[in-house]
Amino acid sequence: MKKSLSLIVFLAGLASCIYPFKSDLEDSSENIIVFDGKIIVGGVSTVSISRVLTFEEGVFAPHGVTEGTAWIEDDEGKKYYPDNYPSKQSSFQIPTQDVSPERKYRMMADVDDKLYVSDWLEAIDPPVIDDISIDYDPNDSTSVQVLVSVHGGDSGTGYIGLSFDETWEFHSEWVCRYELDTNRWREVERTLPYPNYWCWKTSSFNGFILVDYSEFTEDKVTDYQVLRFPTRDNRNQKKYSINVKAVNLSPDTYKYMKNLDEISKGGGSLFSPNPGEMASNIRCDSDPSCRVFGYITASLETSKRVFIDSRYYNPPLARTSYLFIPDDKRESYEFGFYPVDFMILPKGDNGEDLEGIYWGPLRCIDCVADGGTKTKPDFWE
Repeated sequence: MKKSLSLIVFLAGLASCIYPFKSDLEDSSENIIVFDGKIIVGGVSTVSISRVLTFEEGVFAPHGVTEGTAWIEDDEGKKYYPDNYPSKQSSFQIPTQDVSPERKYRMMADVDDKLYVSDWLEAIDPPVIDDISIDYDPNDSTSVQVLVSVHGGDSGTGYIGLSFDETWEFHSEWVCRYELDTNRWREVERTLPYPNYWCWKTSSFNGFILVDYSEFTEDKVTDYQVLRFPTRDNRNQKKYSINVKAVNLSPDTYKYMKNLDEISKGGGSLFSPNPGEMASNIRCDSDPSCRVFGYITASLETSKRVFIDSRYYNPPLARTSYLFIPDDKRESYEFGFYPVDFMILPKGDNGEDLEGIYWGPLRCIDCVADGGTKTKPDFWE
């Protein structure tokens, strides 16, 4: 009989976690540096840096912004830098699309004039993404789910890390039919459509969804739900795309991330190690006595992208609570409100209908102000 799938979500990075524990760090935690890094051979590598701070007795958290520099080095001495090197910051994206899978790699960083280095790491060959499907959630018809089928490939370890980025085409909440004549401070009907009605938006999950199939009878995971969102979400308005990325993880990497996740959620057992006891693969080369938290991984990454149209969209009722007819148009405009459309809404003192040209915040008529972009992605179909 097959055992059920064990899934642990390792959110974005160490800096998002809180670790409740008591240890011998209470007197020296203010200078512990925390690293979170993914060396992606054939992709974009990422490194983030934070610092452990005590914010109440016995509780520690990677917190605040520790600025430094970081880069990647291979075993032939070649270095790979972020585009803005040597600018100091707390997170880095390092181009490693063209590096060789035959080399070993390590992360290096300079923080507070101290050099930190990771162990030498060999990138594990990637798993194989067999299929990505998008459909209604059978347990909730008001939600759409993204399912992934994947197997470890020739270098399967029993452990896979999944991440993804998603892009969708959406429109602003309202069609803007009026504009403001600021010479006369009065609304006039538009002769041309408002330009920022349709946009694209992108969101990324850069942590790992950790998948353990080490005790399965088959070297694969089928139809695993990696994402779920409501049918009323604007992801469904026109076209949606998700790019799922997968890496094979070593048993040590999986164990570290699993323990960290359990501690951060308060679900660890009595015998679970606290962060101060968990073996890191990073050290301070300048001062070996310095304590360091975190873990660096190295992987070859595979990815697969799919598209879906608006077949699952269930348009929500239009929100009108934030719309109003201004008493002072100039003042409303200066506070960032704009005319939207002529409407009849129950906005009177006693709930009676009031007709007029209603105004609202820019985000309700402008998809760029709502976090979108007018630049069409290169991969868009």
